[in-house]
Amino acid sequence: MKLREGSASILALWASSLFAFECAAFTVIHRSSQSRTPPTTTATTKTTSIVPSSKQRTTVSTQPISFTSARLHRPQGFSSSSFSLAHTTTELRSSRDVEDPEVQSNNSTTDNGDDEASLISSLLREAEVLEDFVDSTSSASSSSAAEAIKTRLEEVKHLQAGTKLGGLLSNNNTDFQLLIDDMGELINEVEELEEIDSMVMTQHQDPIFKLITSTVSDPTMKIVSSEIGVKDWVQRKVKKDVIPDSSSIPLDVLIQRTMDTIEDIVVHLRRIPYEKGSKTLTAEEEASRKTVVILGSGWAAHALMKVADCFKLRLIVVSPSNHFVFTPMLASSAVGTVEYRSMTEAVRSANPMIDEFLEGKATAVDVENKKITVQLNSLLEDYRGGDPPTVEVPYDHLVVSVGCRVDDKGVPGADKALRLKTCDDAVKLRKSDSPDALKDREEQRRRATFLIVGGGPTGVELAGEILDLAKDITRPHKGAYPKLDGNIRVVLAHSGPELVPQFNDKLRDEALLSLEKKGIEVILDTRVTEVGDGFAKLSKKIFDEETGEVIGNEESKLPTGLTVWCAGTKPNQFVEELLSQLPESARNLDGRVKVDKWLRPPMHRDDLMGSVLVLGDAAAFPENDERIASGAHLPQTAQVAGQQGAYAARMLDRGYDLKSTPPALPCLDASSEEECDTDVFDDPAMAHWLEVRGLETAPQFVFLNLGLLAYLGGGEALSQVQIGDFPLFSYFGSVAFVLWRSVYLVKQVATRNRVLVTFDWMKSAIFGRDMTRF
Repeated sequence: MKLREGSASILALWASSLFAFECAAFTVIHRSSQSRTPPTTTATTKTTSIVPSSKQRTTVSTQPISFTSARLHRPQGFSSSSFSLAHTTTELRSSRDVEDPEVQSNNSTTDNGDDEASLISSLLREAEVLEDFVDSTSSASSSSAAEAIKTRLEEVKHLQAGTKLGGLLSNNNTDFQLLIDDMGELINEVEELEEIDSMVMTQHQDPIFKLITSTVSDPTMKIVSSEIGVKDWVQRKVKKDVIPDSSSIPLDVLIQRTMDTIEDIVVHLRRIPYEKGSKTLTAEEEASRKTVVILGSGWAAHALMKVADCFKLRLIVVSPSNHFVFTPMLASSAVGTVEYRSMTEAVRSANPMIDEFLEGKATAVDVENKKITVQLNSLLEDYRGGDPPTVEVPYDHLVVSVGCRVDDKGVPGADKALRLKTCDDAVKLRKSDSPDALKDREEQRRRATFLIVGGGPTGVELAGEILDLAKDITRPHKGAYPKLDGNIRVVLAHSGPELVPQFNDKLRDEALLSLEKKGIEVILDTRVTEVGDGFAKLSKKIFDEETGEVIGNEESKLPTGLTVWCAGTKPNQFVEELLSQLPESARNLDGRVKVDKWLRPPMHRDDLMGSVLVLGDAAAFPENDERIASGAHLPQTAQVAGQQGAYAARMLDRGYDLKSTPPALPCLDASSEEECDTDVFDDPAMAHWLEVRGLETAPQFVFLNLGLLAYLGGGEALSQVQIGDFPLFSYFGSVAFVLWRSVYLVKQVATRNRVLVTFDWMKSAIFGRDMTRF
């Protein structure tokens, strides 16, 4: 079985096992909640039944009492036996727990008074228990019900305070009946509160809730008990009103993506004989192809190269790097968990039918004449003088996917800090010198201090990986630097109030707690104002305790050995060159290029529309039509860029006329072939397929959010899995770590990469990380 299929099978087995556990957990909860309701107990005394409403008043009778209040769950710290009215009454009969002199006098003359005194005493105890329960109920969903019960308790206490117990027993049977009825109504109200907020009432008793809310020592159960997804799932099962609305699942988008995948498979199958050399394109096929120049080799460009139909498109790729990098694993490669070549793929390997690859960078563009200027890399720049050569490349369509660069926000010295955007950055970080040989412990600790600026996924993952590296290299007799044990310090500075703001609230809290528990110093609401030689200046916000407003800043100086800047991004230089050729309306506030729903920037002339497509981090794509005015755009993530690249490739493969709005298939309304636009190739088979699907006009790009993943170190991770806006599950801990590795393994771009990454993980786990530097 292929590795792809094996990984998918493992992931499916894990998912099915988790689902079976959740179903079993819910069954146990449901059965245990039923088992907590004991059968109705009856006791023959000369008193009245507890009725649900104070309007139903009766006189004292000899009917048996139905003690339904035994269903109530006593808060932790109280005896469950005294919580049942029937049991309490029996106890009080034997102990005669009534201290009032008049009550003692009545009890000596009548058995009925003794029974009634015991019941009243138990009712008053019950009122105290109910009050304790109400005070422990803090859920927002039950606040109004709790307030109502507190009001009823005050009425009961007022009635008891205004009448002596002895009077109730001998002369005031009506008041006695009122007290019992009030308590009966109160008990029924608490039972309703139990249905509204059963999570609060069961958390001290239910074994499943004890499992998922407490710290357990068993390793297997610890894996499950740390997962936020299990807790949220159980809460959704008990609280029916918070189950997500399934109507938010974008089923139409899922169906469309499935059909798109079928198209991609057909394109790949057609490509096989040409890749093996058994077939070649004819001169006519060569002449009919349109030239598409792709700038960059990142997520958007790589996805476009994979999906593009080279029978219709002549691809020319321009990039200063001759490979694609799986950027989510850069932090792992920087510390030696995986090797650089294991997570990269050469441009030619992405699509062997690429016509040309130019290793260089675009320095100028002529939108009017459809051509760009490329400055080629000088492979021998250390041995040759002068500027590298430049070439001009014409195009029919220019795809701008040049990504972004780190924004140091003008902080003095920040340009000297290391980055983590490319393999070169990871190599520099891995080659940072070691303070192991220093005898001065204070200087050794300073040089072993890592400052990471930015609390996003990149910064958090790098902090976790450095912590794993520190534990690995300081092992006695086995680690490369055992003398650094206890001296390595990792500091994570973030300007915002919470880490990883892209995740939901619970995962943010878990990320902070996990990092701090591992020994990482997390400093929130803190900006780095200067990066110097061996130090960094920090400015932490000071908040007013009452208003929460910022009232000042606390300045400090942190001795550092290495600073890694992972905060903020800004467009690459070529984006500014492109904007100079476009209307002013194309410029976004953050310097990116505004695009429409088909990834096209505005042009000076209509006939140039669609000649330039902007993808990925360089594009400011509107999140939805209603929020364009507010400046809401899709995030700059690999997931967005990859989906945009595949979308642009399919749009070009299908031959839509990108000059029109919306782009449509050519010759749909033409009565003869002479009326067709010859600038757009015509594929009858594809046209029929698109007509069957109802895609005569190009659909707008829709981003399908599948969730987020982040590694925290120590075998723990965050995973937020969703389909569009519909949340599936959110995990923290060991299960999330397994999911993180499974997804990253499956998402590798080739089988070669999956094999190499798997062996790298095994090698680092068995032999430790390779700290060799060249």
